[in-house]
Amino acid sequence: MSLQSRVVVLGGGIAGCASALALAGRGVNVTLLEASNRLGGRFNSIKISGLNRQIDSTQNVIFRTYSRFLQLLATCEVRDVVKLQDSTMLPFLEVGEGRISTIHSGKLPPPNHLTTAFLNASFLGLVDKMAMQKAVKAIQSTTEEQRRELDDLTFLQWLEDNGQSKRAIARFWNPIIRLALNINSAQASAASAIFLFNKAFFSQVDTFDVGCFTTDFTQAVSSALRRTLAAAGVEVHLSTSATSLFRESGKVTGVNTIDGFHAASTVIICTPITATARLLTGSTASLASHDVAERLAKLGNTSQIGIHAFHEGPVLPDGTPFVICCDEPLIQMLFDRSGELDDGERGGLPGHWISSPVSYADPYIDWADELIRNEYKRVIETAFPQSPALIDFRVVRINRATTALMAGSQRLRPNPLDAGEGVILGGDWINIDWPSTLEASTRSGLTAAATYLELNGVRDFTGWHHDDSWLDWPNSPNRGDKDWRVWK
Repeated sequence: MSLQSRVVVLGGGIAGCASALALAGRGVNVTLLEASNRLGGRFNSIKISGLNRQIDSTQNVIFRTYSRFLQLLATCEVRDVVKLQDSTMLPFLEVGEGRISTIHSGKLPPPNHLTTAFLNASFLGLVDKMAMQKAVKAIQSTTEEQRRELDDLTFLQWLEDNGQSKRAIARFWNPIIRLALNINSAQASAASAIFLFNKAFFSQVDTFDVGCFTTDFTQAVSSALRRTLAAAGVEVHLSTSATSLFRESGKVTGVNTIDGFHAASTVIICTPITATARLLTGSTASLASHDVAERLAKLGNTSQIGIHAFHEGPVLPDGTPFVICCDEPLIQMLFDRSGELDDGERGGLPGHWISSPVSYADPYIDWADELIRNEYKRVIETAFPQSPALIDFRVVRINRATTALMAGSQRLRPNPLDAGEGVILGGDWINIDWPSTLEASTRSGLTAAATYLELNGVRDFTGWHHDDSWLDWPNSPNRGDKDWRVWK
């Protein structure tokens, strides 16, 4: 098979765009099909009636450990649309006391770089902190084989088995898991959770440096993706929904769309779970393809809610860009979104913007806006009684937001070639361990691209792993990298 054959990538989210751009950089002819009228997938900006500008549907949180996604931004020459902490800072808010404890990274090597900060934190007691040290050691000593054997166990059960107090679980472990996995520890796979903590907290001193976007996502990223893909020679078709895969003699040789047929030597699928399962089934689909569709249906998704509150002035204390709210199931975090935005990017807002993302929103997805508003006001008025008045309030619900990494989910995540028929799978639901995030999407798309290149004899990508930098792209930023902006 020649690298000059036409590859069709389905899905113009981050995974599909990363895959298409990576292949085009290696001289592959690529067509990218996207069902909506823009690129970026679920990480989108929307227009809400009554607001004079578009806003992100919910807070898009990034970390320095998102190395492949940051490489993608650098490739698109939009480093300036994000800011990154130059030292890990995680503020925890005890709502009833209005007290904030901030976890700062220290100078010791991981995992001890956070030890001093935890010892001084008021939101946990001494017994909690001592028990947490035991859990940290257990996580670090878990081998990869042992970790994978924990997939059928919930992370809550693992925490209880490792002596964690109810307060430590409620105030530290569960908020981090809920944010990153979009599920509570009572449902989350222990294998996935341990992977997360090893990757984000304990691997490098700077991996959990938090980052923010300085404008809305569509303006910041989607437009840059479209421009970069065009420059790389990728043929992009927006508002083009794939209706079925075309099969000949047990191999997929094209894609049927609402507008016509696209021939392909290889099809890379980076669409959401439901759309992917539909494409992989049908009277002519193979047993392997049907099996993957069934596994994806069992894997499923969880939802999110984006809360957008607008006040007469700033709410969080000076120097506090966001807080994690202790013991609050609905109002989990508060971000000073107005403070994150660049000068000139705050126009069209009715007031000072506080963004509150609700992870694992399944229990609240049907709540009325007024009930959510009352919970938000209670938290703000309790923690910050002198806060400026609330003048506007909006709720955005995102069904099927991310892949559900519940206990037992690991065996359901397919490998890139599991569907057979010449199809390569590249959505963030493939078996790369990472939860559904901007980083997982980028890594999945690159994994699909590397799979294609390896199959076609490109030696640079023999055995390539998503922990490796993409060879043709700029490096991701380390602390102190002057090409990237600092978030203070």
